[in-house]
Amino acid sequence: MSETQQWEPCESIEVGETLRWNEPLWAAPNKPRGKRDKIGEQEIIGELIGIEDILEFKVVSIKKLSGDNAILSVKENDYIRRKQSSVEKGDCYKLVES
Repeated sequence: MSETQQWEPCESIEVGETLRWNEPLWAAPNKPRGKRDKIGEQEIIGELIGIEDILEFKVVSIKKLSGDNAILSVKENDYIRRKQSSVEKGDCYKLVES
């Protein structure tokens, strides 16, 4: 992905669009119950390939934003599923086609 690309905030999304959002990186579970610790953040750029109850993406690019010890949870060309609310919480932007 080029750094000169134009991104605009997501207001509505359609299949085939390229979206960018941030999501947390979580530590491995270390306690029997309760919430896992957030240890970093990653930026995901993915092509939307399906909209149902859950959004389906093909990962185009992934970048670690913080958390030196954190392991990225996905790789390029992986297929992932996310709730629309999770993507919106991650400061979602879509690629503007020129």
